[in-house]
Amino acid sequence: MKLKVLLACLFALAFAAGIWNDAPKKHLSKLVNTSTSSNANPGEKANAISYVPTTDDEYASIQSAAGTDSLFIYKFQTDDESMTQIDCWLEHYVNGSLKETVASMGTRIRPKRENKLYWSLTSVNDKEQMWIVSVRDGGSFSSSKGSIAKEAFTSSTWGSMIGSQKIVPEEPITLSAIVRKKEQGSTTFKPDPDELIKSYDEVYLLKCRFKA
Repeated sequence: MKLKVLLACLFALAFAAGIWNDAPKKHLSKLVNTSTSSNANPGEKANAISYVPTTDDEYASIQSAAGTDSLFIYKFQTDDESMTQIDCWLEHYVNGSLKETVASMGTRIRPKRENKLYWSLTSVNDKEQMWIVSVRDGGSFSSSKGSIAKEAFTSSTWGSMIGSQKIVPEEPITLSAIVRKKEQGSTTFKPDPDELIKSYDEVYLLKCRFKA
């Protein structure tokens, strides 16, 4: 059963990526502003990664097609031709301390083109939540997947940690987070990794790094 769920989710992500690629991009220009001024040199290198909200009807079909509880999409471009690899990993913190690093994955990327990174969260049952991290470079996909036990936690939430951010070679970027706590009550999401780690019983941080 679990194998079927994993295969279906991978297929759905690939299908969703096709929907995304064909969808109009009329409002995406507002998400990235890599110029430091209106007089920036047009030939200047622009390396950036940006979160793409899926709240609009235009993108709601992506999450529906993937069948996920939550779907994060990031688009990125490395005009610096020396950056040809992206590494992704998930850091797991418990009670304020790093417990383990999971989902470690590295894949080649081609510069001077828009690529995408996906992180999906899907409930398998009351005790388990499945995640998949995928990087799309053209028509190619690289993915890492796993699951998170959730029966011990009564409150949880998740969100993106960035809107748009400049890519600096070898510098880690915290993209998204899942936070959980054992006690009932409101769970407030703040895009501050240190604050989340300090405030919650369990935290998962999705990170990436661009390398030569």
